[in-house]
Amino acid sequence: MQTLSIICPHCHKNNTIANEVKQKHIPCSHCHEALESTLPIDVSDEIAKIHISENDIPVLIDFYSPSCEPCMKMAPDYESAAKGCALEVRFLKIDTSVHQELARQYGVNQLPTLIAFNKSQELNRFSNALSQNQIKMWAESLIQMVI
Repeated sequence: MQTLSIICPHCHKNNTIANEVKQKHIPCSHCHEALESTLPIDVSDEIAKIHISENDIPVLIDFYSPSCEPCMKMAPDYESAAKGCALEVRFLKIDTSVHQELARQYGVNQLPTLIAFNKSQELNRFSNALSQNQIKMWAESLIQMVI
């Protein structure tokens, strides 16, 4: 049986789950919250690095700022796109006005910038606002890319 390492979206601890049951309700073995939570998580640089390096599922990060109009306009679409990707893609957000290290490390100089990672490797990026459908199609392509 193949297993996946999934970082909890609540306590950010590593969990090992059976790949065959990844669509069912699975509580975190540490905090007992739902691992399949789809709400994009606003994280710090350090927490983002944990998700990027330890998740066996792709991680999609929205680098944004609350003062960026295109960022705020895209936010509901990003959240809606995440809803169908439970335990298949982890959606994160980094407020670059507060957490700047990771944005600097990955050369983010335009907002919004979305970067997809798998097992610590950058897969691709977009440096402009995307629609819900574009984000959803991109997330689906990430899932297919890492199967």
